[in-house]
Amino acid sequence: MKPVITHVGQYTRAENHLQETEFCHIGLCLSGLDYMTFSAAGQTAVMELSGSEIPCFMLLPPGVRIDFRFGHRRENWVIQCHIAGLELDADELQGRFLCGNALLSVPFVQPLGPERALELRERFRRIHGLWTSSTPANLLAAGLMSAGILGEMMAEKPSESIGHGKHLAMRFRALIDADTGFRKTLAELSRETGAAPGYLRKCFYTAYRIEPGEYRARRRLGRILELIGRDRLGFKEIAESVGMKHVTHLNAFVGERCGVTPGALRKSRRSV
Repeated sequence: MKPVITHVGQYTRAENHLQETEFCHIGLCLSGLDYMTFSAAGQTAVMELSGSEIPCFMLLPPGVRIDFRFGHRRENWVIQCHIAGLELDADELQGRFLCGNALLSVPFVQPLGPERALELRERFRRIHGLWTSSTPANLLAAGLMSAGILGEMMAEKPSESIGHGKHLAMRFRALIDADTGFRKTLAELSRETGAAPGYLRKCFYTAYRIEPGEYRARRRLGRILELIGRDRLGFKEIAESVGMKHVTHLNAFVGERCGVTPGALRKSRRSV
């Protein structure tokens, strides 16, 4: 499934454009998006992507109609390529791979957390540099690196249709991931999706088999553990960094999740 690259581009210019993909597009959308819609010839279904749903990774097969507008803070990357076996499912607005006897569905869009988006930016930048050098070895390396990104992204999300419920769940997860300081409540984040809280919760659990509150709590704990490893930070600073007003809230949260205090965790890490 190594992509045969025809073009790699970084785009920063404000633009309003309508196009139909001639090749497969492996894309990374980081900033500046006002809106983007996806459709297929002869079909009435339209999938919409808004600026609140980026950063995101995109994999578009040939034949997708894209209507988009980017503003002046635009940054997006596109690898145009041939990918054997990737076709457009026009009815469901998704890609599909024929893998042996199995037909795998691939969503057009996958949301990214900030750290993952920055990591992929560096890899797209590296692929761009390899491809523009045009030496045989670097062209081969660019194709292999693109294949690596594809493999990772397909493994991170189960292959399934991106229906309305899945799209809502992806959008909600992206909003949770983007709130790295945990300043907003889940209720505030859910209102940004425009969906009813009960329905949104059901969609999220169906998509990821975890409650939104538990997903967010695990992300918060991961951030706390990361900050505890930085000895220069006091526990008050750590609490504020994860949206807690008092150290007592931090102590209670870590105690409930880990069974020990933040101080004990830091001490055990130092001993290790």
